[in-house]
Amino acid sequence: MDRKGIGILAASVILLIGWWWGIGRLFPTQPKPPGMTNSVVVSPTAIETGPNRPVVPPSLGDPVPVDTFTPAMMNGGATETLATLENDKLRATLTSRGGGLKFVELKKYPARVSRGPDSSHELATLNQPAFLPAFVFANSPQLNGDGRFALHSEAGLVRSEKVLTNGLRVIKDYALLTNYQISVTIRVVNGGTVPVSLPSQELVIGSAAPMEAHEASDTQGVYWFDGDKAQHVDPHWFANKTLGCIPGTPRTEYTGGTTNVVWTGVHNRFFALITIPETPAPAMIARNYPLPSPSPAAIQNDSRLNRQPELQQAAFLFPESVLAPGQVVERRFQVYAGPKEYFTLSRLEPQLDLVMDLTGVTGFFAKGLLLGLNGLHTFIPSYGWSIVAITILIKALFWPLTAISARSMKKMQAMQPELTALKEKYKDDPRKMQEKNLELMKKHGVNPAAGCLPMLIQFPVFIGFVFMVRTAIELRGQSFLWASDLSQPDTLFTIPFVGLPFNLFPLLMMGSSLWVSSLTPPSPQMDPAQQRMIRYMPIMFVVFFYNNSSGLTLYWTVQNLISVLQTKITQRSRVKSNDASKTVVATPVVRRKK
Repeated sequence: MDRKGIGILAASVILLIGWWWGIGRLFPTQPKPPGMTNSVVVSPTAIETGPNRPVVPPSLGDPVPVDTFTPAMMNGGATETLATLENDKLRATLTSRGGGLKFVELKKYPARVSRGPDSSHELATLNQPAFLPAFVFANSPQLNGDGRFALHSEAGLVRSEKVLTNGLRVIKDYALLTNYQISVTIRVVNGGTVPVSLPSQELVIGSAAPMEAHEASDTQGVYWFDGDKAQHVDPHWFANKTLGCIPGTPRTEYTGGTTNVVWTGVHNRFFALITIPETPAPAMIARNYPLPSPSPAAIQNDSRLNRQPELQQAAFLFPESVLAPGQVVERRFQVYAGPKEYFTLSRLEPQLDLVMDLTGVTGFFAKGLLLGLNGLHTFIPSYGWSIVAITILIKALFWPLTAISARSMKKMQAMQPELTALKEKYKDDPRKMQEKNLELMKKHGVNPAAGCLPMLIQFPVFIGFVFMVRTAIELRGQSFLWASDLSQPDTLFTIPFVGLPFNLFPLLMMGSSLWVSSLTPPSPQMDPAQQRMIRYMPIMFVVFFYNNSSGLTLYWTVQNLISVLQTKITQRSRVKSNDASKTVVATPVVRRKK
């Protein structure tokens, strides 16, 4: 390695360390407005955003700045009554506050996965934290009254009920089904003697929030399906930044649908809460709220913490109506509350697997890789070794293309003297030089595209692998070698004073990538500065993928090692071929007769 290469390597390492250390100091986390906490219950009609400053929550469709708006929470009185429904997969907790679904615990999935004393005994929970329970009417005193509902449990059913002073009776029935599903029925009965006018109703169906403190906000959001395609609203949409980095005016609300909302779901990285109305809902609405940020001391101790956690709340919108005396309005819903597991979701209708975002070209490859990985896992107990196996299969599939690329680059190297001569001869006529270069390549049977074709073909597969690892719940909690969770970075320890996690797989990925680049001959026509940049590009890749899933860096590392092996085999076979071509054939000697 020359001096410039050493300098680039050193600068990249310094940049890697300085990034996590300096980002919190250059862009410190802004404190949240007072009152942003999930432990304070406030009035549904007024909230505290400062000392003695009651603020009325906005009406539907009135956007307000995200840094000044705090959502209302359900006030059902000082005493809260809870009831539960439970089977082998779910534990659903209902609350008397609004008569809604407070949260759902997934009994087969822990909240956090780690080794040793930090291992979590809590269960993965949906709709927590949340400002409102699911299946409550937000900002609707006509349907909530004082918010205190009576709960009754009997024979696998929980009923929440409220009799209002306007003559209305609101009844909500909850029951568990199979495959992580919950049945919800809401009836509004006018038991009075006069018609009752109801304004437009916003029925909350759940909130998405990070499952644990390291989970990035861009892995969560709201999906809704119109019967044809699924629309996704994520924190990037609410942030409204140009090119993902230039600040714009934040958005706080999203509305969609024209009597065609087939289902709406909130999700984080691995889990989803999806609500399917019996008949399509008229519209849906999603809102984005900031959650309390970690303290500066916590960020200094752990640079991987999500510095700005957010919450997205989704709801169905129903138009205003008038209930005649004795009239009943009944709405039925089927709820999926469970993992984003493809085999489970793909069997449910209508097309709930769209919440995994396995669509388009990258989604096509991601889905194929996920199916292949799970297929290999039926024969290989370890998901880590399954990743190794699928990497070997992918490299074997592309082996012929890689061999063609290697032969093409070797021919290009052999042509280097002639190309240099043409470059010198036609240096004042670039068009003529290009024509002569193409003629020379045609003469030697060299295709200029052959060198980069394998890379272009393999790129969608790599991106598909990135998407697959990002959403594959099968990798969550699966250990391999020193990595305790293949869906998370393989952090061995945190470097003192800088808070930088020491992840070994990305460093092995960088080392193996540098090894591959040292064995790969550069294109003779490439500028020397560009050759050095490409050779040391793996150092920059490690900066971007340092805190990515260890399953991804494992895949990349194994792929690099196979590439090294392939290059060695190709070079050895080439040497044998050259030795065979140099074999001298003896010429017979003719003796003269004396």
